[in-house]
Amino acid sequence: MRFIFPCLLCLPWLSLSALDFPSTPPVEPPNAAKTFHVLDGFEMQLIAAEPLVTDPVAITYDADGRAFVCEMNDYPYTDKAAHKPAQENPTDLPLGKLRLLTDTDGDGTFDKATVFADGLSWPTGAACWKGGIFVTATPDVWYLKDTNDDGVADVRQKVFTGFKKLNVQAVMNNPIWGLDHRIYIAGGSNGGEIQRVPGSESVMPIPKDFKPLPIKRNDFSFDPSTGDVRLESGGARFGNTFDDWGNRFLCNIRNPCQHVVLPYRYLARNPYLVVPSALNDCAEAGDQLPVYRTSPAEPWREFRAKRWVQEGSHLPKSELVGAGVVTSSSGITVYRGDAYPPEYRDFAFVADVAGNLFYRMKLVPDGVTFKAVQVDGKANFCTSDDLWFRPVNFVNAPDGCLHVCDMYREVIEHPWSIPDDIHTAVDLLRGRDRGRIWRLTPRGSVVPPSGGSDKAPAKAGTTIRVTPKLSNALTPNLVALLDHPNAWHRETAQRLLFERQDQTAVEPLRTMVENAKIPQGRITALWTLEAMSHFNTKLLVSLNGPLDGMPRGPVPGKLVPASAPGRLKFVPHPFHDRGSGLLFLAFADESEQVQMHAVMIAESGYQPVGLAEGPANIGIAQTLRELADHPFVGVRLKALHALRAYDSHFGSPYQQVLPKILLQDTLEAWSRALVFSSDYRGSLLNSFPGVVQRKQKGEEVPLNLIGDLAEMAGASARESFVKEGIRNALTHGYDDPVLRFVMLHVGLGLSRAGKRYADIEHDHATMAYAAQTQMNTALKVSESPAVRAECVSAAGFFMVFNVFRYAFPKLITPDQPQELQLAALEALGTYREPAVAEMLIDAWPKMTPALRDKATTILLSRTDRIAKLLDAIEAKKITLAQLSVAAKATLGRQKTPALAERIAKLIGDGSSSNRKEVIAKYASVMSMAGDATRGAKIYETACMVCHKFADKGNDVGPHLGTIKAWTAEQLVTNILDPNREVSPNFALYIVETNDGRTLTGLIASETAGNLTLKR
Repeated sequence: MRFIFPCLLCLPWLSLSALDFPSTPPVEPPNAAKTFHVLDGFEMQLIAAEPLVTDPVAITYDADGRAFVCEMNDYPYTDKAAHKPAQENPTDLPLGKLRLLTDTDGDGTFDKATVFADGLSWPTGAACWKGGIFVTATPDVWYLKDTNDDGVADVRQKVFTGFKKLNVQAVMNNPIWGLDHRIYIAGGSNGGEIQRVPGSESVMPIPKDFKPLPIKRNDFSFDPSTGDVRLESGGARFGNTFDDWGNRFLCNIRNPCQHVVLPYRYLARNPYLVVPSALNDCAEAGDQLPVYRTSPAEPWREFRAKRWVQEGSHLPKSELVGAGVVTSSSGITVYRGDAYPPEYRDFAFVADVAGNLFYRMKLVPDGVTFKAVQVDGKANFCTSDDLWFRPVNFVNAPDGCLHVCDMYREVIEHPWSIPDDIHTAVDLLRGRDRGRIWRLTPRGSVVPPSGGSDKAPAKAGTTIRVTPKLSNALTPNLVALLDHPNAWHRETAQRLLFERQDQTAVEPLRTMVENAKIPQGRITALWTLEAMSHFNTKLLVSLNGPLDGMPRGPVPGKLVPASAPGRLKFVPHPFHDRGSGLLFLAFADESEQVQMHAVMIAESGYQPVGLAEGPANIGIAQTLRELADHPFVGVRLKALHALRAYDSHFGSPYQQVLPKILLQDTLEAWSRALVFSSDYRGSLLNSFPGVVQRKQKGEEVPLNLIGDLAEMAGASARESFVKEGIRNALTHGYDDPVLRFVMLHVGLGLSRAGKRYADIEHDHATMAYAAQTQMNTALKVSESPAVRAECVSAAGFFMVFNVFRYAFPKLITPDQPQELQLAALEALGTYREPAVAEMLIDAWPKMTPALRDKATTILLSRTDRIAKLLDAIEAKKITLAQLSVAAKATLGRQKTPALAERIAKLIGDGSSSNRKEVIAKYASVMSMAGDATRGAKIYETACMVCHKFADKGNDVGPHLGTIKAWTAEQLVTNILDPNREVSPNFALYIVETNDGRTLTGLIASETAGNLTLKR
């Protein structure tokens, strides 16, 4: 994979010399608390430090409040000389450990430590299960257990393997329990193949139908009781958290808060749906999000800043000290405790590791997703004056506070992103023998004497709760803890009840669903009962009343206003007893969150065998149909998804509610994607013609809805849907904008399927006339460039080649707007005729670099066109210098023997030469003065195809605004050695389709049914 890094900009170069940076001494643990500046009356309390703990990156508390700490002592490598950038490093020694910390005297600080397990590779998180613990340690997931109580694991079983040991900052991490009794793991972006390890069935069953599961840019989850594994939406870097309501959030270096809006299994339901991403950036990207560190700049950063000052740079002051914006988001955690004021439950805490700080963001509901809002002005919640402070992660602890993992290193940067001369001069391993764990607490909080109360403090900020020992707690006591205001208590009790499967918990759980004080308690009790349903299938919806009296149609029921403003309450049929119809009770709950989780349980497939036509399920279907009218969009759309499972038996309730939801909940992009991901047996495709008809009748129908439905209809290549939708669009004539819009998006969908309109409809004289009408409009100079480009794109999918080829030369002339020329090239590329290559080569001399890049993509997409391209290169019609490095790399991977031999003679295999020698050859440019005018021209001719700067260029590679503070050697190194550090987000992929096309691009998103490339 190749990626062209930012182009030469107008920057003056300085000569390099041997570098020697002074070392900054660490602050010893007794004095470290004095270095912090914390807002809102909070403080940092040290609860563990070296030698008790080193390099902590994740903490998990077991049922007795013992801390299992992942120590990543092998970060970022184990042998500086042997470590190789941008490739797997399986020879790095497994030096990581899982440490067990215990507070033996109950004073709130840890005083005993044992190495629970060593020899782990890149350990990044742990999750408890049946007295043991799962640990993510790339390339493996381990299960470890101590059976003789000596604090050391004597059971050590590898469960999963196959994860790539590539980028140390892009590994799987942070396994956490979900409400649905699955362990969710952030997958990172290194990729690999999830494999089960023979012998691991002693820990967790291996399903008979299990097959190795490729994982690229995804997360994954598994059920340890069944061994079921599935991919999840995700693929960010380091961080993984739930809020109290089951919403999951990730963070990704410069993206501090990403909400997982679209579950992977949802996207698998509709193979024709394409979404840019399943994750919503709730906050601005890091380039726009400032941080306010109080620590001094590291010496090597200060050295770089002095260069800028000496050169008279006009960059912002923050850039002159090598800091100022989010660059290293890590460890996102939603606060879910009870030791802070109630409003803190809406905050997500995120660390900026390079800035020696962490900050909070308020999660504000925004439709089906959230906005993450900064609330602290020009300050961050916690900063340290100590540049060794490296917060990387948090955990909601038993005491109701957040505990903070401080890796405590002098330099935390990734080795691939540091210029060679600076990398040589700094010690990335300094501090590997250090580490701290902090408690973030209201100022003045104290720990009660040993044996004190384990209840929540009467007043936050006065007393830290003693951790109860729950491993041997009685089942009724565990059920009672499901209503606890602290998330650790609820989650631990739920896990223990799930592990035990004690059926004596059923009655207390039923009571909890009815009487829990907080909605979180009712939700947790519901899910715990759902887990029991694997053994008692009639638990949630069984009836106590006489079945003979049940009507055979939908169960009567209605939604009425509840006592709380804006709430609805479902009044169930009187035969549903409160004690047995718990799901119905939850449908009628005062909390919309409880209602939504009841719907999710129904959605998860709760249809007992033998009751498919039974009155209970009839009642569920009827209730879900009514909840599709709920005032809260989250409940409505969950109900729509749940109705898919009931549509075959109960009067097609999904198809009954879909038309209204289509018009009500598709204005906003995320809710529209959720609606589309619910598609059941082509119901959405079937609705396409009717939606177009309603638009043409003058009803208010969003164009985005029509466009997405048209594209899905085209991608399905279903003639009936496509023809009827287009016929309805023709109501107002051949030059109607709605018709053009429908044609364009149907064509885009057909193109995704590798087809054209002629492939599904051979008698298309009407559409040929419509296409000619659009082309005539495209040739009108009086029309706007945007309309003309849209006309060309629409016409191209429906016009026969021999007609389009005569229009093409008129569209590709230099005096035409560039967007029109690009549209013409894109349209030409949809044809399969051999003459396409000849037309592109003939037009080549008149093309700008951006047009040539597009033309090259088209020429490389089919084998016959590659042969024509090679002919043109041999004939000197196209020079090798006019092809991008990416294009040459694509050619170098050509497998057809005859073509591969010709390519090897012309350009070799597309691989780079010795980059170190090339960099040395160009070392003299370091002493040259920069020229902004000449630099701008270089950018416009060679760089803006992939890179955006200010308001120019294309947003494919990294935005060049992110490199303003780069040193001269960083720029030169990355320009001349573009593969030195390639973020997985910017790796170029070559994709071969089943119909013979070759496509290249960055992976913008990957779902169960689609791969979206950014080119």
